[in-house]
Amino acid sequence: MINVHLVPHTHWDREWYLPYQEFRIRLTRLVGKLLTILERDPEYVSFHLDGQSSVLDDYLEVHPEDRERLKSYIAEGEIKVGPWYVQPDEALVSGEALIRNFQLGIRIAEEMGGCQRFGYLPDMFGHISQLPQILAGFGMEEVVFWRGLGDVVNKSNTELRWQGADGTTMFAYRFPNAIGYNSVFRLHADLDKAEQQLRELLDVHLLPPTQAASVLVMVGVDHMEPQDNLTEIIRQLAPKFPGYKLIHSTMERFLAETRADVEKKGASLYTAVGELRDTNRSTDGAINFLLANVLSSRMPLKQFNAKVQHELEKWAEPFSAMWHGMGGAYPDKLLGQSWKYLLQNHPHDSICGCSRDEVHRQMITRFEWAQEIAQQLTDESLRSIAARIDTSALPEEAIVFHVFNPLEHSRKDAVTVELLLPDVDANIRFFEIRDSEGRLLPSQWVDLKRELIAGNHPDAEVRDLGLLDAAVPPEEKGILVGLAYVRKATVRFAPYELPALGYSTFTAVPVRNAARDERSLVDGHALENEWLRVEANRDGSVQLWDKATGRKYENLLVYEDGGDIGDGYTFSPPLFDELFTTLGLQASLSVAEDGPARGTIRIEQSWQLPVGLDNDRRRRSAAKRECRLTTELSLGRNDRWVGVVTRFDNQVDDHRLRVKVATGIQSEQSWASSAFDIVRRSTKIVQPASNQWIEDAVGALPNQGLAGVTSACGAYGFAIAPYGLPEYEATPQGELAVTLVRSVGYLGSPDVRTISGGAGPQFATPEAQCQGELVYRLALIPLAGDELQTGEAWRKSAEHHLPARAVQMRRHTGTMPLVHSFASFDRPDNPIVLSAMKKTEARDETVIRCFNPTESEHTVTLRLDRPVQEAYMLDLEENRKGPAQFASSDNTALILHFKPKQIITVETVRGD
Repeated sequence: MINVHLVPHTHWDREWYLPYQEFRIRLTRLVGKLLTILERDPEYVSFHLDGQSSVLDDYLEVHPEDRERLKSYIAEGEIKVGPWYVQPDEALVSGEALIRNFQLGIRIAEEMGGCQRFGYLPDMFGHISQLPQILAGFGMEEVVFWRGLGDVVNKSNTELRWQGADGTTMFAYRFPNAIGYNSVFRLHADLDKAEQQLRELLDVHLLPPTQAASVLVMVGVDHMEPQDNLTEIIRQLAPKFPGYKLIHSTMERFLAETRADVEKKGASLYTAVGELRDTNRSTDGAINFLLANVLSSRMPLKQFNAKVQHELEKWAEPFSAMWHGMGGAYPDKLLGQSWKYLLQNHPHDSICGCSRDEVHRQMITRFEWAQEIAQQLTDESLRSIAARIDTSALPEEAIVFHVFNPLEHSRKDAVTVELLLPDVDANIRFFEIRDSEGRLLPSQWVDLKRELIAGNHPDAEVRDLGLLDAAVPPEEKGILVGLAYVRKATVRFAPYELPALGYSTFTAVPVRNAARDERSLVDGHALENEWLRVEANRDGSVQLWDKATGRKYENLLVYEDGGDIGDGYTFSPPLFDELFTTLGLQASLSVAEDGPARGTIRIEQSWQLPVGLDNDRRRRSAAKRECRLTTELSLGRNDRWVGVVTRFDNQVDDHRLRVKVATGIQSEQSWASSAFDIVRRSTKIVQPASNQWIEDAVGALPNQGLAGVTSACGAYGFAIAPYGLPEYEATPQGELAVTLVRSVGYLGSPDVRTISGGAGPQFATPEAQCQGELVYRLALIPLAGDELQTGEAWRKSAEHHLPARAVQMRRHTGTMPLVHSFASFDRPDNPIVLSAMKKTEARDETVIRCFNPTESEHTVTLRLDRPVQEAYMLDLEENRKGPAQFASSDNTALILHFKPKQIITVETVRGD
């Protein structure tokens, strides 16, 4: 007997080829119809509401009167929701964002009656290496997926196993290639046609690849309303299928029965390992595209996403938690709202940039809301901490400021501070910057401008400490409290060291008569410090000397521009493409900044590029237009990486711009940061066979801020650290290329050549051309030895991505020292990375989450700045799993044993 599990469902894209509100209108009608069916038909078993809980929020905002009805049906299992809040793109969001997505989705579903507990990945464009460990952290043991499997399909049945980077292995079911999550959109009311539908499904798609006595029929498709006559059709079809049992079922029941069946039979299941990110390589492929180039669609969205994730994960949450540990209030509701706005931009069609223009305009607003909340909460927490620091012994004439470091390691890279001065002209030649021990530091004055500031803090005393003069209170007719005109002086300096996850205090004294520090890092059109020398050539390309290895790298930062007739999903060069590079293009070189703390070389070029495509879209147009290209190279006194800022005035259409770094390091593999991991990937591109082809295999690969190559001997390597630029490519010859922009004009191109038929409707999307000035940041990082295993590569990239921040306060008494670390690891060279520090969701304690991205085991001691009463190991849902191990009798340090690629979450409980 074969059990045929028929699961009615919809796949709900919150926004895509229609904007959010238009799709929400359809959602209200879908859910309303579903409630009507459930009330009318007692035999209607269940409806799968696409594994995400945001649909409940979106519906109930319009129909709050249906809350109790929905809760009742969810509690009875007649509507299935969760565990996601939204179905994201796994590669384009941070690991922490994936965890918060599950936490929010599960919480909403449980509050509404119950949550599904399996990984539902029906339409994601590839799968990250650490998702099995993340799913297991929420108690999930099964996963369902479709895209990105490549040759796995030829080696496996529909039942298989998936092993994550850390070894976590779980039962997996893959949707059949040709039909995916849409076995049948609707069953025909005509029984003969319905019988034909089902027989074709069984004979062609479902029975051949299975080892189990159960098959899955998904009834529904994108945005499809439930079929109101489904139970009657199933009942009438049953007699026509002897030897089969037709079951109106659920995904959970199907997975449980199938898994039990294959385990009972002792069936040999293929194990897919790690990241699953390949195009179709089987002959039955249809629309199971990988769509790799969504990594570079609408790049400004990706950059904004990185900015907000960093603000929440590295600033607002950890420093709010530190302030909470000092007795302050933790703004959990506001942080939760910021996270929700951010997560609402993470559905795969949203963050991938493959939707209508209206969708992506609205995403910018949500990013802005999330950023505004997070940034204000960061400022409040930093100022609250600073208000507790005792600065009363510092010189009265000095400007006092505190520099905060969000990284889990100490650092020495250059710091930028904006000093507030009275709104009067002053004959200041430079500033003397000293640390709390009175040591004079290399510094330079960069800028001075008049600005209206708004002191904004819930505590008026703390607010006023951050102003040059106390604000006029409302009692004395103070209006717009905290607003003041000041002169803002931008100063850069090189500290001796900033402590991990903490702060240092500095003073600035305006100097009017003495000569400034004349030491320089600039040598002509080159920059040099103790570790590196970087020099700009006349065509704007760059040479870099790594003094640690003695290696010289040439022809770095060469820009390449080619045509693109593709769309929001796919890069596709025109049939007769023409490539342009900046090699040999005359550049204007100048020194933009010169001082003892940092030097900057500016490279300016005028680049004539084709204005777009010819009318037949087979070649780039003969007409050209000027696009200004400016590159700034920066090197700090203590930096072991070169900062790069690129400004490109995009005045042309239908093209792809990349920056190339020719390392000369031949390698069969590249590596890149991913969620909780460093992933190694082949540098060779193997195209599918002609009878398997539905899209080109491409070299476009994801990174989350770090990518590179290492020499075969392991003695040296080279990395790039792109900020919010998630698409890179590496060749066997060691050339690294980072995509800066893909300018395209369609959601789905009418004539794309690198994919069969295209992936989306052919709506024009003129805003996807990304016109205007575009700004990019990245770092060049030469490596000595295996700096992946020591964590040095990650640490250098983090210094670039997360510069320290300064807060100026007037002198005052306090209880905190001038230099302090709230938490740190015992060994500065360990590779462990901090992912989160925050308050627990359900308790008033602190969560610290770290991970080991290497292939080696590591044991580290996490030192805390104060004793804790208890400490626990947590799962990702923040359930306590057992006590953590203290390293000392005073309960100020924890011992953490990391297996390769392991994520560890601990909770510290404060004493009374």
